[in-house]
Amino acid sequence: MKQEDSEKRLIEKQERYIRVLEEQLDVCREQIKAQELLIEKQNQALALFAGALSKEG
Repeated sequence: MKQEDSEKRLIEKQERYIRVLEEQLDVCREQIKAQELLIEKQNQALALFAGALSKEG
């Protein structure tokens, strides 16, 4: 009986740990999406800037 309780507690801890890892993975995915969007916006700004410079030159 004691071993079953220990195993049950261990499984519960593992399940909590897995949930935490899944939450961290979701956060990382959101960060990646935000970084991709930022890079896209920066590329657009650079293109506009390059266009403005080429018109001046």
